[in-house]
Amino acid sequence: MARFFSLLIVLLVLSGCGSTVSNNGPEVIPELIDVQFKTDPEIVKANEVIELIATVSQGNEKVDDADKVEFEIWKEGQEESQHEKIEANYQQDGLYVISYIFEEPGKYFIYSHTTARSYHSMPKNEILVK
Repeated sequence: MARFFSLLIVLLVLSGCGSTVSNNGPEVIPELIDVQFKTDPEIVKANEVIELIATVSQGNEKVDDADKVEFEIWKEGQEESQHEKIEANYQQDGLYVISYIFEEPGKYFIYSHTTARSYHSMPKNEILVK
């Protein structure tokens, strides 16, 4: 009787370790998110309020449910500890926006850190402030 129960337990454990293969067709992998950056106005001047805008999409769909969109801003030559990070607010149609003032002219870099739908994208952009 003990052998029977031992054999039964072994069979149950082994059957639990097996995998089933489903034949429901090919696995569909979601498209990557796309992040496009722009400023409004296009020509950026020091000491003027501008908008930094990230347009987030996935395929033909605008993403309105990003987990986080954050702009990382720094002037050329600044160390990483001097980078400024500001979380963007969702507006509409996949647009995530902040208002910002560049205090002095020069070349600046901006990462648009975007986490949405299990993906992360961080395109780097360069702008010239006059």
